[in-house]
Formats: sequence, C-alpha cells, structure tokens
Amino acid sequence: MPLITLIWLLLLIATIVLLVAATVADLLAVRSRDFLLFESRAVLSQRLQLAGLVLILANFLIGLPVVGLALIGIAFLWTLWWVPASHRTFEVRAQTVFQVPPSSVAAVMFDVSQQPRWIESLVAAALETPGLLRLGSVIRQTVLIGGHELVARTRITELDPGRRVVMALVVHHSQPADVIDLQPHENGTLVAYSGGHRLSLAGAVLGGWRLPWLRRRFQARRTANLERLRPLVEGMPRGRLADQKNSPRDVPAG
Repeated sequence: MPLITLIWLLLLIATIVLLVAATVADLLAVRSRDFLLFESRAVLSQRLQLAGLVLILANFLIGLPVVGLALIGIAFLWTLWWVPASHRTFEVRAQTVFQVPPSSVAAVMFDVSQQPRWIESLVAAALETPGLLRLGSVIRQTVLIGGHELVARTRITELDPGRRVVMALVVHHSQPADVIDLQPHENGTLVAYSGGHRLSLAGAVLGGWRLPWLRRRFQARRTANLERLRPLVEGMPRGRLADQKNSPRDVPAG
C-alpha cells in the first residue's frame, strides 16, 4: 500500500474516532444534571468536533491538494474572525413600563422564589446561601434546556435593593451578567432586563453562523419573560400595592 494512501486511511480512521467521541461527549452532556458538568462536556464535544474537521481538511489536502488548500484558507480566515471575544459575544435588552411603583415590581422580580413564575426556562429557584438576598448570594436554579432539567447557580455581583440587581452565571467560561434595572417612570416603573451570551472559540468556529438567530431568540425570550411578569405585578391587590408604596425598597440605598 502506498505511503500516502496509508496516511490518508489513518487520518480517515482518526477522524471517525474523533467524531464518534464528540457524539458520545454530546450525549453525556445532555444527560448531565449539573450545569457545570454539562458545560464541560459540551465544550469537550466541540473541541473533538473541531479536531475532526481539521483532519477532514488534512484528508482533502492529501487527496485534492488545490481544494484542500482553498478550504484551509477559508477555515483559517473564519477562525481568525472569531478570535476576538467581542465577535463571539452578543447582548440583548428588553424593557417595558409597568403601571405600578418600583417597590411593587421589585417585590416580585427580586424575590428568588417567584423567578419560575415569570422566567419561562426556570422550573425552580431558591437561595443557596442563608439569609436574605445580598451581595454574594448564590441562587440555585433548575433550568429546562431542550426538555432536560439542569441545576445551575447564579451569583449576585451587584445589588441596589429595590432598584438594581446583577447576576452572573457560575460557569467555567465567563458569560455576560444578567442585569435587572428598575427606574421610576411617569406611568409607574421602567423595567430594563438585559444580558447576553458568549460563545467559546470552538463553539463560534463550529456554529458562529447561528449568532444572529441566537440573538433574536434570546431577545424574544426576555421580552416574553417581561410580559409573563406583567400580570404578576400589575394584577396584585391594590391594598398590597398601597402598603408597598412606603416600603424601604422605595428608598435608594445609601
């Protein structure tokens, strides 16, 4: 057997092994219960897929040198584009006005136990750290992703009681934080709900073309979540709203 044919055959076998391993890692990720484990296995799957694609390019280079060189050039430029983190990150922001004071909105939005009622993807949420919500608190959330429940944790990195809260997902690869900001408005409360997502380099190389779709999807989810929140805050009994108008949450911290 010619040496070049042997090399091509070995590369082909290695490619198949890598892609099968990537599929197994992906299946294990889906079956994970813990979000950190899910993330680690998903990243491993992406890296194995990327390695498999590199070997596919090597096969093309051996079998069809001109086509192989062209594909390698395209792949290099595509990868180079995704190297800056800013190219792999997108932010979304949804905002609306609720016809109730900030204290009434905060009573629901800043109540961890109420999160599953207005955040569609949440099945359950509870404070993992003892005491009230404060800077550094960790929230344990059961998230529904593709019909599978995962346990994730978010940490409070900034808190202005009744006005603003910043929550960062506890992950191996940092993600943009979620920000809830409440501002008094002539018609009640202006609520801004922002956040984003950052793809890993391997994830961007493999699926960066889906970024506009992901942005639209995340934007639609946040807008829908605010609409799910509306009846919870605007439909509260008037007596309760009146009591909350003099709540300490109406007074800015400091």
